[in-house]
Amino acid sequence: MSVSVTAVDATSPRSTPPAIVPPARLPRRATLLAGAALLLLSLVRRPPREFVYDAARYWLGSLALFTRESAVAWGDLDLRGVLTPFVYAPPALAERFVHGSGRWLVLAENGMMIAVIGAVVLPGIVRAATGGRAPAPLTVWVCAGLTWMVLGGFAPYPLMDVPAALLFVTVLWLAAGSARWWALLAAGVAAGVTLNLRPAYLLAIGAVAAGAVALHRFRGLLVPAGAVVGALPQAVFNLSRGAAPGLAPPGTSGLAGFQAGYAAYAVRYDTITGSAGAPQQFYCDPAMARAVAGRPVTSVGGLAEALLTNLPESALFLLKKIGAALAWSAETPYSVGAAAERYDLTLPIVLITVAGGFGLVLAPRRRVGLVLAGAGSAVCLSLMTSATETRFALPLVLLGIAGCALLARLPAARLRSPRLLAGAAAAVLLVLAFAVWGLAAPLPPGPSTAVHCATR
Repeated sequence: MSVSVTAVDATSPRSTPPAIVPPARLPRRATLLAGAALLLLSLVRRPPREFVYDAARYWLGSLALFTRESAVAWGDLDLRGVLTPFVYAPPALAERFVHGSGRWLVLAENGMMIAVIGAVVLPGIVRAATGGRAPAPLTVWVCAGLTWMVLGGFAPYPLMDVPAALLFVTVLWLAAGSARWWALLAAGVAAGVTLNLRPAYLLAIGAVAAGAVALHRFRGLLVPAGAVVGALPQAVFNLSRGAAPGLAPPGTSGLAGFQAGYAAYAVRYDTITGSAGAPQQFYCDPAMARAVAGRPVTSVGGLAEALLTNLPESALFLLKKIGAALAWSAETPYSVGAAAERYDLTLPIVLITVAGGFGLVLAPRRRVGLVLAGAGSAVCLSLMTSATETRFALPLVLLGIAGCALLARLPAARLRSPRLLAGAAAAVLLVLAFAVWGLAAPLPPGPSTAVHCATR
């Protein structure tokens, strides 16, 4: 059954952007049922016996808030945002009193965040992109079902991926769906907190801020202003530690240079769990490794120079990064290693992302759709210029979910366009081809160097 959608001309001087839609304005029954289903699905998963690697570091930082230990040391706050220990503070407090309860409450907290993403915020973005028309229950269920497919594997772990993703899509919802000053300011504050939790969102947040100015003109400047407000806790923390009064953790510049070295030749990096061996799993590009092996990259500027001076190999390398970042397995956000990895979710994730990209561009409220597509393009650029992990593609896939829900609202006749179908099929095949190509040169588990990769 086709759904007729009336487009709103956002460029008309008489049209005004729709006010933000509170959750109560969404289909109430569908929203409640979908949210409850997502929470229940999260709760029936079993938490790991212990948290390891990044999850352990975040968890120890939260636990240190309620002990005599230093949250700065245990949470590694010289490199991580000062707000990160507070995200999982409630489960950590419970763990302080009842040993073992914290792991289950991490599941519950993540389940609630996943429920809000899938049943409230993503349908809200769909409403913003369709000119304020309330989404049908089917839209809510499409968003919820795809959200669980994407985020279900993240539920057991106290990582920053789910909290940062929730904040990011909330920024999009507020910035694209409202012209009210308080909503735009709130979007900015949420943007600042997002960057504190996951600095990798910098380019995407910048794209949303630029989009807000394009949509709302002068009032859109409240988004970057709010982002500064959201980042003030980090500035206060830096000053209290005697560091420079910046809006990022003190060690950010050093970390960026370190990651740039890997970003110049590593297609993807995974963390292996359940193995007694080394936890690092690198997939590399031997051609790029040979290009930089004699001149190691140590800065973002050096990375840009390496990419620009090694065309066209570097262009193919960057496309491999996008494809590989979407090659998810059932173990995502972790891995079992290249030798045993099964890419169960790769085809669904690629289909969601590619089809959703078309949905964003075809959104009836074209300017909002272009803002969302611009944010997705910025995420792609982030993947290209970072030491990419699979989970770094999460914001891109969530945008794809919103785009898929938009496709479900378009007239069937429009979706049957031969050019559209051919373009979507070609894009899917191209992404899959680059994913296979990008993962073709795994290194043995353990640390990596460009010289090591160049011999593959």
